[in-house]
Amino acid sequence: MIPSDLASRLRMLTEASFFSGEPTVSPLNRVRAIASRLPDFTPGERITATLHQANQDNTYQGRVNGREVVLSLPQSVKAGDTLELVVSHVTPQAVFANLAQPQSAANDKPALSQTGKLISFLLTGQPPAGTARLSEGQPLVAAAPGNQEAINQLASRLGSAVSGSGLFYESHQARWLAGQIDTATLLREPQGREAPRGAREAEPGRSSPLPPLTSAAAHGEATETASAVANTATLLKGDAQPVAERLVPLVHQQLDTLATHQVAWQGQIWPGQMMEWEIEDPEGREGGEDGEPDPYWNTTLRLSLPGLGGIEARLHLTPAGVAVRLITSEADSRALLEAGQQRLADALAATNVPLTGLVAELKAADEQP
Repeated sequence: MIPSDLASRLRMLTEASFFSGEPTVSPLNRVRAIASRLPDFTPGERITATLHQANQDNTYQGRVNGREVVLSLPQSVKAGDTLELVVSHVTPQAVFANLAQPQSAANDKPALSQTGKLISFLLTGQPPAGTARLSEGQPLVAAAPGNQEAINQLASRLGSAVSGSGLFYESHQARWLAGQIDTATLLREPQGREAPRGAREAEPGRSSPLPPLTSAAAHGEATETASAVANTATLLKGDAQPVAERLVPLVHQQLDTLATHQVAWQGQIWPGQMMEWEIEDPEGREGGEDGEPDPYWNTTLRLSLPGLGGIEARLHLTPAGVAVRLITSEADSRALLEAGQQRLADALAATNVPLTGLVAELKAADEQP
């Protein structure tokens, strides 16, 4: 006989068995890891990337450590640039990085004071940047130098790229008035190309320098010379027009240079060969025996060469000569650099710049790519 409460009993039995324990779950199978298509980057790592092309989603196709990768860069860059980057984070599809800041020296780099930043903003309408950075769109020479003449040409054009940038235009004006620079050279600088018409026509058809300033006793020409200087200053002043809009960034760079005593140049020295060049005039230099400061400079070159890889050369120039510190990430490159020390010393001696010391070292482990 079927109990009349069979349905109730079955319901109670079902509920009791449901809450009596955890439901049975089949074990998880181990998932096979997907092979990464990217190099094994970690956040904070410094890498060097060469950009090939821009994608529509604001990322870039690039080559890092010999492998094609996709990079997302917040800064304004373009295809063809070679950048030193710091990895921010990595996904299976892309590497996210920021432009690396220059390695600081033993002391922090000088910076504009709050008052200087305010003056800079009032004059230029732009927030102050760091080191004044110059860029060169076209290669300085047509091919890698293969002889001393070509090396001298490259050195000359590197010097011209900085001296003709407009950063030192006011200093060059003083030298022009003293007859040390010709008019054509002055007018090739950005400010010269924007000079008032009267200044351009001050010496029509001539590019020779002005007569040097002389004392009153020299040929009795002091009055005439002073008059010529006053007339030239009037021509240069023109109608006291405001700074041309395209020169505003250059004025900003001049302020940065005055504040930091540093200039940086980046561009192609020959087709496909990028180089970064920093020049520093240190502050607080101690004076020599005559009370004048010793003329020493720090300069740094960074480039990646086919046979040596990434190289950083730090040079310390003094009246006694130049001390060179070479930094590389490859042990073989370090050995080659050390082996070429005598060749470098001979080449520098030929230009009357003694090599006072050379050190080739490996990049620190925390800086390795």
